[in-house]
Amino acid sequence: MHCINIKIKLQKKIERSKTHLKARTKLTLASIFIYSAALFGPLPSQAETSMIQEGDLLSLEQCIEIALQAHPDVMGAQKKVEAQESRVGQAMSQNYPELSASTNYSRSSPSGGSTRSNYSSDISLSQVITDFGQRERKIGIERENVTATGFEADNTKRNIAYGVSEAYYGVLAAKRNVSVAEDTVRQFEEHLRQAQGFYEAGTAPRFDVTKAQVDLSNARLELIKARSSLEIAWKTLSNAMGFADTLSYDIADDMDFKAYDITKQEALARAFENRPDLKAQETGEVTAQKSLELAARGDSPTLSAYAAYNFEGENFPLDEGWNFGVTMSIPLFDGHLVEYQTKEAAANLEEVKLATSSLRNDISLEIEEGYLSLIEYGESVEVSRLMVRQAEENLELALGRYQAGVGSPIEVTDATVALNDARRNYVQALYDYRMAEITLKSAMGENLP
Repeated sequence: MHCINIKIKLQKKIERSKTHLKARTKLTLASIFIYSAALFGPLPSQAETSMIQEGDLLSLEQCIEIALQAHPDVMGAQKKVEAQESRVGQAMSQNYPELSASTNYSRSSPSGGSTRSNYSSDISLSQVITDFGQRERKIGIERENVTATGFEADNTKRNIAYGVSEAYYGVLAAKRNVSVAEDTVRQFEEHLRQAQGFYEAGTAPRFDVTKAQVDLSNARLELIKARSSLEIAWKTLSNAMGFADTLSYDIADDMDFKAYDITKQEALARAFENRPDLKAQETGEVTAQKSLELAARGDSPTLSAYAAYNFEGENFPLDEGWNFGVTMSIPLFDGHLVEYQTKEAAANLEEVKLATSSLRNDISLEIEEGYLSLIEYGESVEVSRLMVRQAEENLELALGRYQAGVGSPIEVTDATVALNDARRNYVQALYDYRMAEITLKSAMGENLP
């Protein structure tokens, strides 16, 4: 017997001239481009321009807000949430009946017999009546996964906000270091003029002039480095906000010292309450527990109903028929599959619990380090501020002695360099304190700044 199965596909063939096809192709590509732009939004450069205008003065809050709208990592985290929400829908689809239809045509030719054709079509409906809670458990697991993914997205936002804050204060510190370097250049320029005047008047040796020239050149080199560091800091800030290019804007300077008052116990309590990564981990425990319950009931019976209506025969009109029934499926032996799946789920649950405990320990350490750093850098600000005043007084004395003819250019150089170092140390102390505050707040899971 020879049997031939034939699958029929309907195809529509359309012939056009090459010229018309090219025109349609161009039109289609243009339409796709316009539709894509409308659907997915403006290009990155257009988005950047709409968010930041040239000459804008942005606060840290505004920079963070822009980053949370524009950064690819934030948008990617949101897409993960959407994908997980779709998995909930996939799990819930098992609650609905399945409706399907099929059609078949076969042609057979038995040996020594006549060729026969057979036609058949059917439409069927099936519905799981109960699987004793398995579907509900699967849906519950996927919903917990949505919650966990949402917390992970919040943690991504927390990290982005921290990165923007770090880059923001990096720009402010770099700007102040440029100002310090510019002041140092002006001081050495003034000292060079004085040395040249004294040399021309015959009251100072040529050494004073050459020494002042060398000092000025070194100061200019430091200024070049400071300006380069500022450019890098601007680039870092734009990148932290999710932009590839450095845009033309400015930021508000709020790096002056403002004490942040909080106890270590309060900071730790807030961290355990607010941290999104801890919430995600704790949600993972709930998911693992539900997965264990699902695995333990893996050998539950399934009760389902079905109904079908069919047409079949060799000639038209075809014979019609229908059937319906109820099916109970009871697993009797699965090679210990459910047993080992349950053991795996139990081990996974214990692993998640241990990971939660480890994360809580890490958070405690972060709070401890952040709190101690806050105290340390707060004290450093006071000391470095005093050092600036002392260095300013020392430079005034050195300049006075040199102008009076009783001091040396080396004293002036040392005093100027000491003041430059003191000012940079003060800038660094302010930056360190701000970052200690930001780090502690981030460790507490609070919204920045």
